[in-house]
Amino acid sequence: MAEIKIFPIVVVLFLVGSTFPTLEATDYKVLAKCKKHFSIKYAWDAYNYIFHGRPISDKSCQAIVAVGKKCHDTFLSWTLEGSSEIRRSKALARGNQLWNHCVLNTIAPASSSY
Repeated sequence: MAEIKIFPIVVVLFLVGSTFPTLEATDYKVLAKCKKHFSIKYAWDAYNYIFHGRPISDKSCQAIVAVGKKCHDTFLSWTLEGSSEIRRSKALARGNQLWNHCVLNTIAPASSSY
């Protein structure tokens, strides 16, 4: 009977598994701290931007940037718990797009024309 060598299988699974975007487990202590400094209205605006493609207001962007990238990532991770891989990968991409959009608009807002 042929012997199955497990090492090559483990290596392949590791390599394949590391190519997909993943989220860290939600840190609930960080989540609780972040929630204290973030309005549900802004969270709803971010959700609608990420999952429904709706525009986000400058005020919501300012709030997202104010709480920081760690909170943004924690909120996204928490929202995506139990989601399918397809939804998760799209949401991660849109979440990064939202962060970049908000940072650009908050740090270098469009100048008004005179």
